[in-house]
Parts: sequence; C-alpha cells; structure tokens
Amino acid sequence: MNRRLLILAILAAGLAGAVPPAIRVPTPQAEEDPADGDATELTFFDGSDWLPLGMHGVSLEGAGATPGGTATMNLKANLGGPKTYAVLAGTTSDVVLSAPRPRFRIASNKAGALRVQLAQFEVKSESRRTTIERGKGATIYTKGISLDATRVADGLWELKPNKSLQPGEYGLAVEGTEAVADFTIVESGY
Repeated sequence: MNRRLLILAILAAGLAGAVPPAIRVPTPQAEEDPADGDATELTFFDGSDWLPLGMHGVSLEGAGATPGGTATMNLKANLGGPKTYAVLAGTTSDVVLSAPRPRFRIASNKAGALRVQLAQFEVKSESRRTTIERGKGATIYTKGISLDATRVADGLWELKPNKSLQPGEYGLAVEGTEAVADFTIVESGY
C-alpha cells in the first residue's frame, strides 16, 4: 500500500510541475516571428521618404452590423436588399496623395501582405463609407481594388494598386483588424 501511495505522489508531483527540470519534458512553443502577418503598420511613399499611414477605427452601419444578423443579412444584401457599411468619420483623410498608383509597405510575411485590401469610400453625411460583406472570420470590402504585392526584403512587402486610382477617398484594410489606413487621392494637375 505504501508503494501505491509513493507512485501516486510521484504522479501528482509530476502533474503539478514539481518534477525536476531534467526529467520534465519540454513543451514545444511556436517561434515568434516579428513579421508574422498580424502586423498592421503600413507606410506610404511620398516621393522622397516612407511615412507612416495611420490606422483609424471603423464603425459598422446597416443590416449586417450586428454579429447575430450577419449571415441572414449578407444573403439579403447579395439579393439586392439592405447593405452593411464600414464607416470612417470625416469627409476626407489627413493623408493626401497625388500619385494615381501610390506605393505602400507592410512589415509582414507573404500571407499577411496578401490579406491587405484596398477599398474605395464614398462621402456621405459627414462621413466616408463603403459596402462590406461579413463572413466567417473575414470582412470583404466589396468596392475593392486589386493590389500587387512585391517582396522587398525578408518580412517587408510593397503593395501597389494594379490600376490607377481616380481622385477620391480610399482605405487599406488589414484582414482581421477593425481599422483602416485611409488616404485621399487628388488630381495631380497634369
């Protein structure tokens, strides 16, 4: 009986972490990668230097703004019903760009760089808004513009619209965040 108690005591000590480190089996942990795809710091090229492009929170308006109604409301929106909007405060961005194909950079891995979406916003009632579709784990900006992603260095990607942008309001959204890096394109005056 004493032997059984001794075995149970050793097992209990092992489960509680009281076993000496030489005996304890190390638990594998994921290596931290500073450019892991969750990065949301974006920069833009102003013609001479790379400057930070600030992220701003968006609010949701419309039929699919609540998580409970998302699936049903997205179905209705796809059939021409009420829409869901991502809304930015103000009628214009503080960042004004004149290049019709601006360049952006993100510190990330390839998967993270490919999750960045570029969307056009329309000005309405003292705010900017664009339609979105919310699905399992992702928000899709329906007025999206394709981006070309080019690897600049390990963990650094350059993003550029694959077509010239018309003057107006735009935003870069990183999938999985509730923020948008907004900017305004103005006519370059040629």
